[in-house]
Amino acid sequence: MAAQTLAPHLVETLRGSAREILETMVSLTPTSVDAREETAATFHDEVIGLLGFTGTRSGTFVVRTSLRFAKQMAANMLMAQPEELEDFEEVSDAFGELVNMLGGNFKNDWVAGGNQMDLSIPTVIREGQVTVSSACARGIRSGVRVVVGEDRFDVGLHFEA
Repeated sequence: MAAQTLAPHLVETLRGSAREILETMVSLTPTSVDAREETAATFHDEVIGLLGFTGTRSGTFVVRTSLRFAKQMAANMLMAQPEELEDFEEVSDAFGELVNMLGGNFKNDWVAGGNQMDLSIPTVIREGQVTVSSACARGIRSGVRVVVGEDRFDVGLHFEA
């Protein structure tokens, strides 16, 4: 059984949330926010944020980007300059909050549709590789890519089968 994609209105929720959070909380204007198919189950990137959820369906949000862009977003959120963030912990905290906001916005629409969703605490990994459980390979997978100039971050949503 192949992976399915998310209903179009929920993909739009991901796109709209990513754009809104980037503009309002990170003070960056995306060049594009495009829906994209999430075909992989294993992700490798410089910064990966994970947010698990349970409820009507269980799964994982996977948000990933470069360390340089994570540091830029964190600096903007903290009203600082990227070079002022010497410790990855500050970047990790801000990126985890970004992941939490993305998950929370999605949860609002999901719950408005009559579903339940309980979110975990976000986990942020530096220079890592993550494999989403094999059950998700047959579940629903969708995502968006947010581009700001030369930078990007990807938001994937993986529902278990």
